[in-house]
Amino acid sequence: MRRVALRRVVAPRCRRHFGERYRSASSVVAASSLVRGEQEAEEAAEKVASQLLEGLDGKPASFALWFAKGYGGARAEPIGPLLRARLGGDSGAEGAAVVVGSASEGGIIGAGDEAQEERFALSALAVHAPSIRAHPFHSSTIGLLPELGRGGNWRALARGRTAPCVLAFCTLPLAAGGGDPQGWATLLDRALARNDSEGAYAGGRLPAVVGGLPVGNHVFVDGESHAGGCFGLALDGGEEGVYLDAVVSQGSVPFGPWLKITGVGGNHVITELDGQNPREVLLPLINGPDVPGDGHTMAGVFVDPTPVTSLPGTEASRASLALAAMGGRPNCLVRPMHHFTPEGHLVVSPLPEELPYAIGMQLQLHCHSSAHALNELRSRAEHDAAMHGGRPPDAAVVIACGARGSSLHGEEGVESKALRSAWGRDVPTVGFFAGGELGPVGLKTYLHGYTTSCLVIRG
Repeated sequence: MRRVALRRVVAPRCRRHFGERYRSASSVVAASSLVRGEQEAEEAAEKVASQLLEGLDGKPASFALWFAKGYGGARAEPIGPLLRARLGGDSGAEGAAVVVGSASEGGIIGAGDEAQEERFALSALAVHAPSIRAHPFHSSTIGLLPELGRGGNWRALARGRTAPCVLAFCTLPLAAGGGDPQGWATLLDRALARNDSEGAYAGGRLPAVVGGLPVGNHVFVDGESHAGGCFGLALDGGEEGVYLDAVVSQGSVPFGPWLKITGVGGNHVITELDGQNPREVLLPLINGPDVPGDGHTMAGVFVDPTPVTSLPGTEASRASLALAAMGGRPNCLVRPMHHFTPEGHLVVSPLPEELPYAIGMQLQLHCHSSAHALNELRSRAEHDAAMHGGRPPDAAVVIACGARGSSLHGEEGVESKALRSAWGRDVPTVGFFAGGELGPVGLKTYLHGYTTSCLVIRG
């Protein structure tokens, strides 16, 4: 007997909240679905589409995202066209839904659930948000800023009233010739940034780039299929107060003092900390009383958080940095520590190519574990909700490192339960387990590891 499991989460005007009815005045209506164990892609897509349409309660989808596990290559071909036909019709029609998705063999996330171990699984999120303008894009070249579809252009996006967001994905393995996902993220940052003279976005909101690297070579973007590449959606919240916010959890907690890097030997070898041998400085801390429980020791490195188009110290720069801190964005990049050399030098995972470890950088030890990852994720999601009067999001896109999920927590669905606990109710979600995650640190986007990066949407 073939096992097929369905899960659907709906955010219509009336929502169930632990047995009580929750009524929202939000302009955003969303629904998500996850289907497990269905071997035929067409059947899985048909079930998902039916669940989404039921959840939208007759309202048309503005855009939809989907991710699939087990339907590699040509087997995934029917998914995008079927969802587009059921949710939004012809992509050339006025008001038709924008549908974007890809294969993700590392596992998928959706409807408050996760599927890493299942052989076949499909998840999708459909969002009705009349004020959001969704501009799809695809490029086979990672080194160039992609052109936007549906009449969009980057300059107009950055000049809009509300802060835009880009959902950015790049398939693994990278195309021939490789490429630099971090450099691509920086291009997107520059495309969204305003000059100091242009002023802030409405409400002091900040633009964001959120996404990651799915494992798989099938991509569907607004009616067209591609063999891998860079793709996603540029979202403009419009004039009606739709909020697009990033929640980034690197899964660790800091301990010990800040230490200054005073010597480096190559891109990812630190030869001195506070003028001393790194092993002599760090071992007492790693084995000391301040270590917050069991876990893996990592290095948190404070990176330049200045906006890409601002000069440090300007009024606009200071104001934006304050907003980033108030919004709960992290202020350092966390990287695994590998080992000490015979000389006592510290070998640590590299930072982005254009940002090698350098003299003058500040470093603080972090402890990464399942418990810390869950606590930090829950805390950052709660902080985000508190910034909106305690109101949970209407929808969320969740990109988690492939080393999290069941690999870190021992079972599937643990982080989705933590988010549900933080939000106080089921929230429609979609996402995947990635080979690298994109999300902001301060006002810049970085390629992370061991991280869960979320875009949360509120009307």
